[in-house]
Amino acid sequence: MAHIKLHLLNIFRLKINKPFIEYEGKTARDVITKFVAEYKNKLEDGLLSKNRKKLHPQIVVLLNGKNVAQSNKLKTKLNDGDELYVSVPITGG
Repeated sequence: MAHIKLHLLNIFRLKINKPFIEYEGKTARDVITKFVAEYKNKLEDGLLSKNRKKLHPQIVVLLNGKNVAQSNKLKTKLNDGDELYVSVPITGG
């Protein structure tokens, strides 16, 4: 199991009131699942899936700065010291 930091960005940081949380897991899914199970009561419905067991599909998950959607998605394997980031997509003009 890899020891990693899950960095909470924008609305996640505001809701949880922490800049990051440390977890252990083999994949990004392991870590995100633990995070949702631990904090789902603090997260709004728009941030979670309908059954409130995982993040909404529009949430951005980065592994060491790279979007996991561009690789193996949440099946992406983790290594000690990796850093995950969760954020809502932000647009503007």
